[in-house]
Amino acid sequence: MAFKWGQGSPLAFHARNLEVAEISEDTWNEMSLAEPSLSAAFEALTTWESECNPEVKTGKLSVGIRSLTINVTQICNLKCTYCAAGGDGTYGSPQTKINVEKTLPQLKLFLERVPAGGSFNITFLGGEPLLYPDGIQEIGNYVRLMTAGRDITSRFSIVTNGTLFNETNLNILRNLKANITVSLDGPAEINDKTRPTRTGVGSTALVVEGFRLLERFRSELGTLTLHGVFNRENMQIEKAYEFFQTLNADRYEFTYSVEESDDATNRLYVDQMNTIASKAYALGGESELRKINIFNQYFNALDTQQQTENFCGSGKSFLVMDAKNNLYTCPWEVGNKDEQVGENTNVDFARMENENAPLIEKNNCQNCWARFMCGGGCMFIHKKSTGNKHQKDGHFCYRTRSLLGTTFMYYKLSRASC
Repeated sequence: MAFKWGQGSPLAFHARNLEVAEISEDTWNEMSLAEPSLSAAFEALTTWESECNPEVKTGKLSVGIRSLTINVTQICNLKCTYCAAGGDGTYGSPQTKINVEKTLPQLKLFLERVPAGGSFNITFLGGEPLLYPDGIQEIGNYVRLMTAGRDITSRFSIVTNGTLFNETNLNILRNLKANITVSLDGPAEINDKTRPTRTGVGSTALVVEGFRLLERFRSELGTLTLHGVFNRENMQIEKAYEFFQTLNADRYEFTYSVEESDDATNRLYVDQMNTIASKAYALGGESELRKINIFNQYFNALDTQQQTENFCGSGKSFLVMDAKNNLYTCPWEVGNKDEQVGENTNVDFARMENENAPLIEKNNCQNCWARFMCGGGCMFIHKKSTGNKHQKDGHFCYRTRSLLGTTFMYYKLSRASC
């Protein structure tokens, strides 16, 4: 695949080796001929395409759960307009807090299967997880105890609305060296409409107040990420980016809503992402651009030549535990019996073994140039759009390919300046 932007030099991308190379204008022009196979450029590119770089790292997943998202609650103090968890954080089944006594044997079952030298990742989710900080502490302490002396690295993350930070729960997160993701859709005039409290009052002031307290603990915490969700009702990504910069976070995420399927909104999303990419690069080059998580992810893949064959490891290396101790393949599938793979310590490991084929094969992505950067895409988004989790959503493919093209341009600019 080759790309060209304005008057800049065209680039070619090696889909399997994850290599970006500058090509000449003559080569670009020859590739555009009616019969490119007759050109010398086609012969040279065919030779390049056949090369197999031994440094490229396979994206095949090893069998075994290495990441677990735990809904420590299924209640929330906000009522976000686009909430996909039942509209109120409950997934249609409110649960004040998870039963930790049932949770610990489940964790033991998974941790015993992690080999020496491996890692195990826990993400605390809700509802709003900081409504049950004691559960977070008990689970975190147990995982650290179980991995101590076994050459297993345990990592902890939390996704929170950021309105409930206090010294007590920040001490818990500090002791776990937790990575923190705060959901926020932009400045108050936007966020207060999309993420109000259950009483209808805006939540932004509470988040900003919490950030002031969080600053005291930043050196003892992991990465701080700000995460916004965007749809046809709010596609003001540029405003969100500018506001995020005032809060001194490490990373920014601008997520296209899993519920959105409008073509014009989809294209506007890509335009807005290109706008903030341009602003970030002008402001601080590669380092500032890579604060935007999707570009950081793609830069990492190109730098390490790490293929991705599964978008997220859903049901293979990753599971979700709801607040009733049931196990599902995906955070959005909580409550869906078809995607339930266990309850308590009764886990269908055989099903996970059978599901281990790469998504780029199951989703028929073998001939897509973006396959090893995308990994087949999000199955839940595919299902929402097409009715089949293995039938691709064209909007998702468009967003992915477009932002990869943008990445290649900035990757070339960054590496040329080194």
